[in-house]
Amino acid sequence: MTKYGFIGTGNMAKAMIQGLLKSGVQATDILVSSPRSASKLADTWGVLALSPQALIDESNVVVLAFLPNQLTRITNELHFDQQLIISVLAGISLSELQEATHSTEIVRTLPNVNVAINQGLIAFASGQLMAPNAQLFGQFTEKLGESTDLSEDQFAIFSAIAGSGPAFVFKYIKALSQAGINNGLSEEVATNIATKTVLGSAMMLASSDATAQELEDKVASPGGSTRAGLDDLDTKNFDDVVKHAIKATMKHKHL
Repeated sequence: MTKYGFIGTGNMAKAMIQGLLKSGVQATDILVSSPRSASKLADTWGVLALSPQALIDESNVVVLAFLPNQLTRITNELHFDQQLIISVLAGISLSELQEATHSTEIVRTLPNVNVAINQGLIAFASGQLMAPNAQLFGQFTEKLGESTDLSEDQFAIFSAIAGSGPAFVFKYIKALSQAGINNGLSEEVATNIATKTVLGSAMMLASSDATAQELEDKVASPGGSTRAGLDDLDTKNFDDVVKHAIKATMKHKHL
């Protein structure tokens, strides 16, 4: 039985733990170590709280999820064997991780928050893993969503789109909802309509062979009301606004 250990229990670690639990992993097969919150998570979710080294000794997969500036201090006190090590530490390169852990069985990852509902996107970069650990990593990411093998210099744009993107989508849904409220809908009804519209549209695109542009044109008849709305978005430079937001996001990424 695979055991998953998390050293550090911040927001991303919690999201990944939630995703594992939703995928059917037993709480007792998830081990956590954190000086402040491990015992609380054990009480809340039934996971097991252990010291960092005990966690490593009992885990097949060890996820490093503490603050990046704690890497050297924490790993200096630990010994890794041949476990699969997965890092979610922002700004810490694969070579730095290998040096700190004295292991080559390590994968640098960048997940987004949707791992909590098994719909996550996970960018990763790794060296040559042993076959069993490569298989373990594939099984791990399949439980949480989809993974994409990227070079480390592509992590920043991935993070801007996949990591920050959910916040941009939530803002768009809020704007759609507010438009509904301004035109007489209750907040509950407007939010439900906007949310289900975005969800359904994303699912349609994901299941279609058509491009986003082709589906846009299919919905918007020439001279119709939808086209009038799209034309208004164009006059407000909607596409450029999105591109500018992505650039602004990337300037503040430390990846």
